[in-house]
Amino acid sequence: MHEVHISEERKMLASMAHDIKAPLSSIIDLLDVISKGYVEDIDKIKELVDRAVQKAETLVLMLDDILDYTLLEDKAMMKREIVNIFEVVNESVSMMKTYARERNISIILRKDLGNEKNINGNYTFLLRVFNNLIMNAIKYNKADGEITIDYSENTKENTITIAVADTGIGIPEDEQAKIFKIFERGRNARRNINGSLGLGLSLVKQIIEDHDGEIKLTSTVSVGTIIYVTLPLIIVKEEQK
Repeated sequence: MHEVHISEERKMLASMAHDIKAPLSSIIDLLDVISKGYVEDIDKIKELVDRAVQKAETLVLMLDDILDYTLLEDKAMMKREIVNIFEVVNESVSMMKTYARERNISIILRKDLGNEKNINGNYTFLLRVFNNLIMNAIKYNKADGEITIDYSENTKENTITIAVADTGIGIPEDEQAKIFKIFERGRNARRNINGSLGLGLSLVKQIIEDHDGEIKLTSTVSVGTIIYVTLPLIIVKEEQK
């Protein structure tokens, strides 16, 4: 068992190193072309610099993934408080709207998210969850696509489920079971996204589970994906507000 663990860890590290090396090598090549004077046209130089900046931003996103995952290992960082989950979702939608607009993607709230639905959680980490889910729904969507956000409440179990649905490329059935595993990315994701280490949904799953919740998905290739986040609600007494 120990040998298997080491082997899997080595594969993960090799995959991570390869993913980080690719954009870093591109940055070096682009800057090398400029520094050696192979290009003199100002517009062309600007184009190369812009490409280098984009690659550098990709590296930052990768390192953010790694840092977030490291933070999750220290449970003390996840301080709990009363959090209105609708406030988290609304802020995430607000943050993602510009990015969605640039890609002509509509974000639709199926129900009013104005009333309080409180959980015992960490606002920052939960915001990370919905930013990740909505960002993925934008990235993997089709042109002129839609993202719909809906919720349902289970009064017997005292839980709330937030559903984030897209009209995107979908996830093949044989890959759905491993989509939340660390360093796993589907075939469609590899073809469409540059910059992911495969940590995103693994981080999301861990954050949700640390909040005593669960995350599930349904997906159909070329139709879209729905991700369901279920969290336990708490009842806030008047004197606590």
